[in-house]
Amino acid sequence: MATTASLLPTFPRIFFLYLEPVFITYGMLQNYASRLPIFELASTSSKALPIPSLFMPSMATGYLFNMMLYGLIILLASPPNKRLLQLHISILMIADLTHWAGLFSTIAENDPRGWAAVLDTSNWSPEVWNLAAYPVGTLAVKFATLAGWFGKIQG
Repeated sequence: MATTASLLPTFPRIFFLYLEPVFITYGMLQNYASRLPIFELASTSSKALPIPSLFMPSMATGYLFNMMLYGLIILLASPPNKRLLQLHISILMIADLTHWAGLFSTIAENDPRGWAAVLDTSNWSPEVWNLAAYPVGTLAVKFATLAGWFGKIQG
């Protein structure tokens, strides 16, 4: 039985079915298990509500897990539907943009310079660089898929 995933060219199919779910799972486990300093800052900011430092990683993990499962269900359990596939990829692009919004607002909230601190990358840790750079690659693949650079989406 053909599925929506079968409409994708080869590289995007591998990316959406295998690579991105592995990246998301790794990110969920790494961010939750390692107690990154950026989450510690978010919980101790003078402007923030007092919340447990693992609250945000926990919420992000639940969201990412549900997005990943929902995406895999769309790709693997729905009959071929080009429009559904395009909308699904568009939603994933929006998720990448909100990833940056959350990261940059956390940095701005925890630095006395506010939003100016977001542009000062000299103080970013390797973890923050990873959180900031990861969506560049995923957004590029998603945009290129929609633009047909890997081949035309069938259907």
